[in-house]
Amino acid sequence: MQAQPALDLNQMLDEGRWNGFQKGLLVLAALAFAVDGLANQVLGLALPSLIRDWGVSRAAFAPVAALGLVGVATGTAIGGMLGDRVGRRRGLIGSVLLFGIVTVASAAVHGLGPLTWLRFAAGLGIGGAIPNGAAFICEFTPTRDRSFAIAAGMVFIPIGGVLAGLIGTYALPLWGWQGLFLISGILPVALGLLFLALLPESPRHLAQHPAHHARLIRLLRRCGHAVDEASRFVNEREERRRTPLAALFGRGTRADTLALWVAFFFCLLASYTMFSWVPTMLMGQGFTLRATSIGMTAFNIGGMVGGVSGGWLIGRLGSRVAVLGVAAGATLGALALGLLPIEPHHGFMLALAALVIEGFFVGGLNNGMYTLAAFLYPSFARATGVGAASAVGRIGAVLSSFTGVLSLQLAGASGYFIVIATATAISFVATSLIRRQIPRHGALVKPLAFGENNA
Repeated sequence: MQAQPALDLNQMLDEGRWNGFQKGLLVLAALAFAVDGLANQVLGLALPSLIRDWGVSRAAFAPVAALGLVGVATGTAIGGMLGDRVGRRRGLIGSVLLFGIVTVASAAVHGLGPLTWLRFAAGLGIGGAIPNGAAFICEFTPTRDRSFAIAAGMVFIPIGGVLAGLIGTYALPLWGWQGLFLISGILPVALGLLFLALLPESPRHLAQHPAHHARLIRLLRRCGHAVDEASRFVNEREERRRTPLAALFGRGTRADTLALWVAFFFCLLASYTMFSWVPTMLMGQGFTLRATSIGMTAFNIGGMVGGVSGGWLIGRLGSRVAVLGVAAGATLGALALGLLPIEPHHGFMLALAALVIEGFFVGGLNNGMYTLAAFLYPSFARATGVGAASAVGRIGAVLSSFTGVLSLQLAGASGYFIVIATATAISFVATSLIRRQIPRHGALVKPLAFGENNA
């Protein structure tokens, strides 16, 4: 009997339809991002209670926050590489369980030293969930819907921050910081255990292991593909595969990788300068605490809308037009904020509207970076590529701790926004240098395999 011809697994997954099962997996990945955002925000909410109970200054917690960010940066790089090696499912579940268990343990901690190392360990899990979650979404989403799916999933990171605020509102008065850490850790642990029962492994990862052939067949059927037990598969684009790290710096990818890293660095530098220092900037201009909270909420709402809209625009217009467009918008928006009369009596509504618009563009740029990173590399190096780029970006996030305070001290609100505009402008230039861009809808191209030239 003549053997059946091998089926192109990549083509099946990239060009097939997006059914209810696959959309349900997007929901699960979005929940992972939500608890990721929750765990990332919990320390900031607990700080006032910790300062009061332990009798230490706010400055004493700076190393705790800083080492937590270092943990996130390290986790994105290591978690991405592990995800490519052991599979998206294990990488994502392991990351969620890690930061969940460590956050629960933080409820019983006493002293700055133990808390510092627990936040570093939590950061490893928080960082590791990002590239594995993004890669997981890519693996189960057809190319035409992938940009929107990644943006829709990652917008749940700030939603998780909102959830942290809601939990803190009720938990802190009743159970103190211990209760906040406990609840914020139990939720991801419960989700991780649910993932053990519900989350499948990536079809492309299963295809690399002949022993998992039967699991692959069942999974493809659930994704709507008519295959039988005798079906054979080939990943022609990955036949020349080397190591994931080599794929980042192979012929045709090296220049794009470096440009992506620069774009990511300055994108997150601008994002975190806004996230961390907008409240301080507004209070320095004379706004009340309530007005400051409203301003930050306006910025975050704009960011959530911009993140999803950016993904939709990438799918319709391609990344070169969409990502460069939101980067240009973020630059012009920051310059406009630097010129506006930001003061509490006459300029509040104008500043509020400008913060919403700036949040829209910054959120679109942030999610656009992750979407572009997920597209640039072949499947076997996807989590490594996203993780490495995100890790470089997190260095920019750490640097924002200094750029924000220095710009406000030296040049006030105008200088602060000029720093943000400069960072987004550099991100614009670096993104424009990336040669391999996501095509517009209807002009699909194959993902780059190792060794191909993308000139």
